[in-house]
Amino acid sequence: MRVFLRVISVIIAVCVPIVVMLGASNIVFRMPDIYTYEFRSMETVRELNFSITDDELGHFFSDFMRGKNEKFELFIDYEDREQSVFGPNEQLNMDNARRLLNYTVYAFGVSALLLIIGYWVLLNKKRKSELRTAFKGGIAVFASLQILLYVLFFYDNTRSFFYNLIFTNPYGADDLLPLILTKHVAKICIYANSIAAIVIMLIFFSVTWRLTKPRRIFW
Repeated sequence: MRVFLRVISVIIAVCVPIVVMLGASNIVFRMPDIYTYEFRSMETVRELNFSITDDELGHFFSDFMRGKNEKFELFIDYEDREQSVFGPNEQLNMDNARRLLNYTVYAFGVSALLLIIGYWVLLNKKRKSELRTAFKGGIAVFASLQILLYVLFFYDNTRSFFYNLIFTNPYGADDLLPLILTKHVAKICIYANSIAAIVIMLIFFSVTWRLTKPRRIFW
């Protein structure tokens, strides 16, 4: 039984950061806030001379990443005719980006299920101190992964590796997506993801603290 409970504790310590970080990623990359904020600050629409607003462009990206729009197709009025903004390779790259993000939902679901089971087992066995220790281990793993994330992002070779993993098709000279999803946008997304993850972790911490708080005899 002792070995089993240790395994459960390890599972909790591993699943806590996975659930937090993948949950934060899906919030950041599927919601329109980060897109509209960046497009406004960079004046993307003005620079590219689109006949839409920055907010509309941001919601277009969000709708696609959420699956509301099946295809990554955006049509604008240009010289009195309707024209597609993004070409075939740009559409394929965004399809792949959404597919990879969807995979994280599956990993999130499995990790969340294991986490719920782990919490239930330790609480059912009245091992609150073990649960709290396991959660502290999860915080340590989370902090380590956050540091690793920043190291990998700011190291050119690893950043290029992940960029090519997401955007597998080469862009043409006239493609606009590289002008929209710049390194600066990626950096802001990393920052936003960390902030969202920290907020989720604090909520997680509050819930875990309440569940594992020892009873007091005297109030």
